[in-house]
Amino acid sequence: MAKWKNEVGPKINKILIEHVVRGEFLKAMRYRNYNVMVRGLPVDVCVNLLCKEYTSLEWQMIGISYSHACAATKLLHSNIYTYVEESYLKSSQEKIYVNSVISVETHDMHDVNNLTLTN
Repeated sequence: MAKWKNEVGPKINKILIEHVVRGEFLKAMRYRNYNVMVRGLPVDVCVNLLCKEYTSLEWQMIGISYSHACAATKLLHSNIYTYVEESYLKSSQEKIYVNSVISVETHDMHDVNNLTLTN
């Protein structure tokens, strides 16, 4: 996790970036506080950023913003990582693994390249 460059891991970040790129071509219009209508092919989608939901229910199932939600996030000048399921965030992962990953000292380990067989 020390190598994570963003608030989520590299695999989730790659998926998010793909969704942001797809969302660039969608037209988003705000119609209430956190409600955004995103026009796209083949259907228009109503996105509620506050509840992290939209009409296709993908966001609720997976926990990652899809292209429609990314378009809405861009319209409201919000941080895309705010709308990712909490379990994907670096802070949550650190809490999960803080006590289960124990560092091992390696200064007295044998070099595996110099091992020989003895009878």
